Amino acid sequence: MKGKDEVTCCVCMMNEPSAKIRPCGHTVTCRGCTEKLMKQGDPCPFCRKVVTGYELGKWSSSTGAAGLWPASLKNLSELASGEGFNDYFRDSFNGNEATWRRWKEVLDVLGIEGRKRESIETQVLRITNSKDLVKLRALVELCSKEFFDDQSLSVVTWRRIMEVLEAEKNGGEVNSKQDEEQILRKLEILDTCFALGKAFNEVRDFEEARRYLKRAKVGYEEQLGRDSEKALDASLLAAIITSDDERIENFRDLLKRCERAFGEENVVTLATLS
Repeated sequence: MKGKDEVTCCVCMMNEPSAKIRPCGHTVTCRGCTEKLMKQGDPCPFCRKVVTGYELGKWSSSTGAAGLWPASLKNLSELASGEGFNDYFRDSFNGNEATWRRWKEVLDVLGIEGRKRESIETQVLRITNSKDLVKLRALVELCSKEFFDDQSLSVVTWRRIMEVLEAEKNGGEVNSKQDEEQILRKLEILDTCFALGKAFNEVRDFEEARRYLKRAKVGYEEQLGRDSEKALDASLLAAIITSDDERIENFRDLLKRCERAFGEENVVTLATLS
């Protein structure tokens, strides 16, 4: 029995509403009733706007369920060309769940390998320009704070952004007019490497974590100096998650460098790891 102050689905009057019907944004139906509305082509009970698969997006826990758009079977460019794909970045966006789920659908496609004739990198580059990369970073930053309930999605997102950045760096146009811009661009890529390393470490994929942290460490040392804060951060995290002999040999020296850079009180707790 629902309490008098609890909101229930306006169709079945039993379950809690759990879907925002885009673009009207009304949260009035539960998951089951929303699926029925979508399958039957019935309108939103509140404003009478028709509910469609693209407007609803896909439920994160039911990829490929009957009546929903199975992300793994949709071409990425088709998903990206759908109406409202970039609504997330409009000023009017205020946490609309359906818009977020549309982005998540595309990001899930990016994480599925081996099912496309063309590479994931090619698909990303085909629908992404430099302005979109800024949007993607903003998306990841916001969603990691407010929406993520799946750590693996964070890893997939960062990995694909990294691949696009690397592809642009290696084969795209680079602004060589100002050295400062090139340095900032390199640091941006290194920051993404470091973020990837941390993300993989969080989901205990240590091999991938070490790979990205090593790239970040070497790059930071080249750009900022061996004892720069970023280089030491990457080195220390890489050392903590590395289990080979190199860790034992270099860890004490690394701790001393960190103590000089950050102060002994900030690294005392790490000393036990050596």
